[in-house]
Parts: sequence; structure tokens; C-alpha cells
Amino acid sequence: MAFEVPPWDKGAEVIKFKPIHVVSTGAAATKKAKKLKKKKPKAKNHADHENSTKATATGYRLGRGPLAPPPESSDDEADDGMRAMHKIRSGRIEKPRPILQVAKDNKKKQLKLKPEMIEAAVEAMETSASSLGESAPVGLANKLQSELLGGRFRYINEQLYTMNSQKAEKLFNKDAEAFEAYHAGYRQQVDKWPANPLARIIKTIKRLSKTLIIGDFGCGEGKLAQSVPNKVYSMDLVSTRADIVACNITNTPLQDQSLDVAVYCLSLMGTNLNDYLLEANRVLKLHGNVYIAEIQSRFDDVREFVRFMGSCGFDLVKKDVAVNYFYFFQFRKMRHVDKQVKLKPFSLKPCLYRKR
Repeated sequence: MAFEVPPWDKGAEVIKFKPIHVVSTGAAATKKAKKLKKKKPKAKNHADHENSTKATATGYRLGRGPLAPPPESSDDEADDGMRAMHKIRSGRIEKPRPILQVAKDNKKKQLKLKPEMIEAAVEAMETSASSLGESAPVGLANKLQSELLGGRFRYINEQLYTMNSQKAEKLFNKDAEAFEAYHAGYRQQVDKWPANPLARIIKTIKRLSKTLIIGDFGCGEGKLAQSVPNKVYSMDLVSTRADIVACNITNTPLQDQSLDVAVYCLSLMGTNLNDYLLEANRVLKLHGNVYIAEIQSRFDDVREFVRFMGSCGFDLVKKDVAVNYFYFFQFRKMRHVDKQVKLKPFSLKPCLYRKR
């Protein structure tokens, strides 16, 4: 049998090869199928369609570079619409900037006012304040007065904590208004405290017998005497009422063993606490009680304070040191201790306010 070779130009029609189908599975098949997917042609924008039409008509294509010819449309609204469309297509959406914002973005120029303009502005402000009434000036005056009062209180308070009682007595005798200024500032501080320690002592005294005689050492304004039915001797360096005895509480005019109760509410100030407590021992009856309230921050070691009180003739009955701001103590006089006895000097830490 003879083998015939077809002519070259008819070989493509004669020789036909069967396609070979390879079955593939798994991730490779999925990947290959994704590759074979035809990409959908992007829909042409209306502007692109017009450009292509113009390109066909004129023979050149409109460019997008800096040298591209300007759009032929003379309508400003159409131009704004095209620019807005271009911003959206490029992923930028910008809002019109207000005039004030544009002014802020520019360089800030320092405003220089003439003296005449400044005087006119001040005069206008004073006129408006007077038209609103006296409340604004009065409020400002009260605020300034309160700050001055607080500053003077802190100054006197620091002196009282860092000097002995004799020097404190001379301080108030020299400046008659200092005592009132101190207690006015003290009232401001009481309003800021979580509780008033004197209120707790008053509650304790009310539970005692009404026949007990009480001495209020460092009474201030004498509130204890006005709050309990007992006979109370109110004593402080300065007397603000007829029933308050002006004296140094280390040397009171009371008779020996004439009191049943001695109260020291935030009054263990100064550096000579020995003299304070030995005077309390002198005027208290045997088994008389001492109630003390002091600021927590003044104590480094409560046990040391209890030992000091023991050297002055007092034994601890009860203490409450669980309160966050104040410590409360109750001591009882168990023996007489002469005021001439030499004791080791003792004082609590001064309560100083931070500088402002």
C-alpha cells in the first residue's frame, strides 16, 4: 500500500488531532479554572465614550496630562460636574471648605491694637458688666476674698504647728485680727472634709452623764459648749464670746482635779505637747477621761503616741484608727503626774498645706 503525502497547503485540512482532556482535581483545578475565567470588560464611562467618539472623528485622542487641551464645554456647571465626577472616580470626595476655615489655614497674622482701641474695648466691657447687674463683680470679689482668706489661714496654720504655745499666744496678742482670720479659714476647710470630728465628740459627750464637768481645750468658737447640756469650760488663746476663757491651754485658771472630761479636738498643735497633757493631768479628777481627735497624717507611729500619753499619767481605753482622715482616742487618768517632772519632749508631725 502506497503512502501518499498531501500537498503542504492542504495539510491543515487533512491532519486533525484529537484534543486530550486532562482531568484534574483539588486546589490546582480550582486555580486553573480561575485563570481561564475571562475578565469582564469594564463599562466605559460616558465621558470616555464621548472622548473616544471625538478621537474617532478628529483623528486624535484627548489626553489627561498637564498639556492636554481644555474641555470644549463653556458651561461652568458642566465643568463643576465633570470635576466632581473625576474626584469620585479617583477615590477623593471633598466638601467645599467654608470661608472661616480657609482663613484659619492661612498664615495667622498677629493682631495689633492701638491704645485707643484697647481703651474703647475695656470701656465697652465695663459698660456691659454694669448692664448685667452687680452679680458678676460681687462674685469675682468673693472669689478673691476667699483665696486671700485661705492663703492667710495656711500661713497662720503653719506657724501654729511649728512653734510652742507661748509664741502662739504672742502672735495672736500682737495681731488681733489673726485669730478671726484663722478660724474663718478653718471653717472653709471643715466644709471640704468628709466629716467634722467635733460632731463625733459631741455625740460621745451626749451619751455621758449630764452632771460631768468638761474642759474644752482649744475650743475655737466654743461649739461644744453650745451643743451639750453639761457644764463646759471653753478655753482658747483668744476669746470670741463671753463664756470663752482666753488663756494658754498649758496654764489654765482651773482648779486642780476639777474636771471629769478633757477634750482636745484638733488642738494638740505646737511643739510642747508635754505641757498640754500635764496640764490636763493636773485639772482632771482621778479616772477622768481625755478625748482626742487628730488628723491621721500627723502620726508616724500610734504606739509611740500611746507611750507618751502613759508617761503623762494616762492609759489607753479605746482608739479608732480605721477612719481614713481622723484618728480618735480615749484615755483615762490613772495617776497624778506633777507638772515639774522632766519628760522627753514629744510632738506630732505638723499638718502643713501644700503651697499653691
